[in-house]
Amino acid sequence: MQRKEPESIGDVLRLTLQESSLAGRMDEVKASLMWAEMVGPGIAARTSRPQISCGIMVVYVDSAPLRHELTMNRSRIIELINARMGKEVVRQIRFK
Repeated sequence: MQRKEPESIGDVLRLTLQESSLAGRMDEVKASLMWAEMVGPGIAARTSRPQISCGIMVVYVDSAPLRHELTMNRSRIIELINARMGKEVVRQIRFK
């Protein structure tokens, strides 16, 4: 195997992630880490860090009134997260 021009480690990792389809999963992890920033520290303290799989975010909430309030604002939260990510990462949020 002959060597080509040198490449930066960042470029090699980025290419590897894209080829192995891990980029989508990395985006889901980034979006779940944004939860506290999107909803604020008060709500984040009363919810669990969300888990995202196949575009569906699941968040556990410790009170029914808060769950109802979040359900009423779910489309706005999805818009905020996807706008921040620059692409559609979250398609649906489920509150439990």
